[in-house]
Amino acid sequence: MKSKQVLDVQQMQHLQELGLEMKETMLYWARCVDNNPRAATHYGKWVLIKGNNAQTVGLMHWEFISTYTLQDVLDALPASIKHKDFRYYLVYNKSEGFIGYYGVDFDGNHRYARYEELYNGIDGLSVIDAAYSMLCWCIEQGYVEPNKNE
Repeated sequence: MKSKQVLDVQQMQHLQELGLEMKETMLYWARCVDNNPRAATHYGKWVLIKGNNAQTVGLMHWEFISTYTLQDVLDALPASIKHKDFRYYLVYNKSEGFIGYYGVDFDGNHRYARYEELYNGIDGLSVIDAAYSMLCWCIEQGYVEPNKNE
């Protein structure tokens, strides 16, 4: 099974809607927005490209959306959060199959602010999708400050 390497267009658009400022990346989703006959085979279809997002290919015009790899998503997540008067730390545990915010209280009890289980299979989340879900939650909870352009 081929693993997912980047967030898809809809996920990136959702992060933008949540107000996350997109950082420069080396990977972009691009689609041709020029409907002249020479562009007909590419018109409106999103393709993954590597390189500069300011390109114009010949006389055709393209729309670009940067995309994140797993490392980009992990870099956007805070290393720790304070949730309901307790400090939680970002943990990715591949062997137990989860990513989340985890802490141990003074009595030694394990506590989770939130976690996403990872599965291999049709119904499960890939690591990047689980990290994306965690990032959305962090933005919605105010743990990642949105940078909406005003």
